[in-house]
Amino acid sequence: MSAAVNRDIRTAYLQLAFVVVFVLLGALIAAEKLVIKPIEMLADMAKRLGEGDLSARAARNRLPAEFVPLARAFNAMAAQLSQRERELIASNDRLTVMASIDMLSGLANRRGFQSRLDFEWMRAQQYGSDLALLMIDVDHFKLFNDTYGHLEGDSCLTRLGESLSGIAADTMGFAARYGGEEFCLLLPNTDVMRAAEIGEQVRAAVLRLCLPHITSSHMIVTVSIGVAATKPNESLRPGDLIEAADAALYAAKHRGRNNVVEHGVQAIETGAADMMMVASA
Repeated sequence: MSAAVNRDIRTAYLQLAFVVVFVLLGALIAAEKLVIKPIEMLADMAKRLGEGDLSARAARNRLPAEFVPLARAFNAMAAQLSQRERELIASNDRLTVMASIDMLSGLANRRGFQSRLDFEWMRAQQYGSDLALLMIDVDHFKLFNDTYGHLEGDSCLTRLGESLSGIAADTMGFAARYGGEEFCLLLPNTDVMRAAEIGEQVRAAVLRLCLPHITSSHMIVTVSIGVAATKPNESLRPGDLIEAADAALYAAKHRGRNNVVEHGVQAIETGAADMMMVASA
């Protein structure tokens, strides 16, 4: 009888151990599915978010009900961060644009012009096309400011900027205020003859504004324009085009102002810039 009782006790212990193992195994599986997996999923989403992936979202339909509020809060935070990033990018873009714009004339400033010149230079070099530049200077502008005051001087520059902007739009050009009373007009796919014609359009447009200037021999505001054009290549650099247009502008000033002077730039075998200057009609 004692042996039978002992056997029954051992059987009972084995059954109890089996039940305990089964329960523990079930609890482990349940914990894996209901607790560990959701935590790992949320941790993975948080890691992706921390690495900059603002599209990371927790799939609420794959989570136990107890984790849904946490997933909802996580997704809301991710959406807010994504919105903030878009706003920051937009603000940075606006600041970048503002940093390249001259607020007085509404045209690009010198920084914006230099960036565009570098771009158009590379593109013209790639396609073997012409690139022209007009340097435009207001004649006797210091006397204008001394006579009418700086507010009128600013108004004059604003009117000139508006006129130049319209011409740039008509000619597929890029207008900028180079500094002070000096403007420039970059003309892609334009040879020196066509650039000189556009220079005359600019000069005539300024005359049509009829801005009074009693200290000028013309009695109205006029501009002098230097024109340069070239086919960009490895022997030249963008600065050569600016220097050539500046030289032409200098010549226009010495020819009595209110005129347009062309300045051709060509690369020669030595790699230097061969300059040829011709006064326009």
